[in-house]
Amino acid sequence: MSLQLFSSLGNAKREFRSIVDGKVSMYVCGVTPYDVTHLGHAFSYVHFDALRRYLSWRGFDVRYVQNVTDIDDDMIMVSKREGGRPIAEIRDENDAILRRDLDAMNVLRPHAYPFATDYIPQIIETTQRILDVGGAYAVDGDVFFDVAAFPRYGQLNGITLEALGKLENPESKREEKKRGHLDFLLWQTTEPGEPNWDSPWGPGRPGWSIECTAMSMTLLGEQIDIHGGGRDLKYPHHENEIAQAETASGRDPFCGFWMHNGMLQLEGVKMSKSLGNLVLARNLLPHHSGDHLRLYLLGEHYRSDANYSSESLELLRPRIDRLQTANVAADPAATVQRSHPLIRAFSAAMDDDMNTPLALEILDRAAGRVLDGTSDAGEADALRSAASILGFAFAGARGPVNGDLNA
Repeated sequence: MSLQLFSSLGNAKREFRSIVDGKVSMYVCGVTPYDVTHLGHAFSYVHFDALRRYLSWRGFDVRYVQNVTDIDDDMIMVSKREGGRPIAEIRDENDAILRRDLDAMNVLRPHAYPFATDYIPQIIETTQRILDVGGAYAVDGDVFFDVAAFPRYGQLNGITLEALGKLENPESKREEKKRGHLDFLLWQTTEPGEPNWDSPWGPGRPGWSIECTAMSMTLLGEQIDIHGGGRDLKYPHHENEIAQAETASGRDPFCGFWMHNGMLQLEGVKMSKSLGNLVLARNLLPHHSGDHLRLYLLGEHYRSDANYSSESLELLRPRIDRLQTANVAADPAATVQRSHPLIRAFSAAMDDDMNTPLALEILDRAAGRVLDGTSDAGEADALRSAASILGFAFAGARGPVNGDLNA
């Protein structure tokens, strides 16, 4: 069976094919570290880590990039609120917490982990390219993308421009200067005392979406295979990324597969820093292993809006115990054939748009057979192999828990 992945562009599941045979370029939107990160972030990064690992197991050479948005309205707001505390200090403090959490869940380190502030020259260059081809206009130091110049705008969200105009849009600023309501900032002037950089349009700072466009194009090329992120980023962020990249490069499509994870909820409401309804991984880790949290997160499909409860997490303790205990019966040095029935069933589930809940059910049933003595020859070894593909440290998966801090 071929690997089938759901892409938000086209709103359909289709066979995965990479731009360059045997290679996969993968960009996942990172956090804006103005405050602590939470289990909702881990939901996204654990799932994309599983996808990365599965693509590698399938034989692809994967290059994975995850950014840090370290200059935007929220970073500036927190810096001012804390008496002018340096933004880099705020970033580094919160980024370190995220990295520790993801390390504990054995998430592989990205091949590149760019900070937006390190890519200001590339952001300026990309903005200039868009201006040069008539896709943007400058007004008194601000540079706006001209949505009217990009007929495909709205394709990712699959709705009309009128409908897009009614959605919440944090990039809709300085209406008095814009030609069109949906136009958005590529470069913006700043208030006195705010961070700024020199540019052809005067001192200022980047807009939000242009940061990811410049970083992804610099680090992965003008066309990429997979762009991941939370579903809340489809508009305006990812819609804007498509418009910017395809205008700057003249190449369509910018990305082959747009993969959006659902929102982890608490009592039916999306976890968010603005609402304060957060469950922090760092508060759970003293009581639950990283593998236990990984099992919980992968137990929900990546496109689902999972609802967190401490009871549901605790109910998984027997399952993680079964998997770990069955793993003891495996030979770490054994060679497991892909034709083994367990591996075939596991890969069939994963090939169906990364159906990790079904894959884990298959592994759990196998663990039960190993423990009650009814397993087939080599099933314990196959179980260990499949659990390793999913990134579980107890199964020997490479990653931070097992001392591998490489990408």
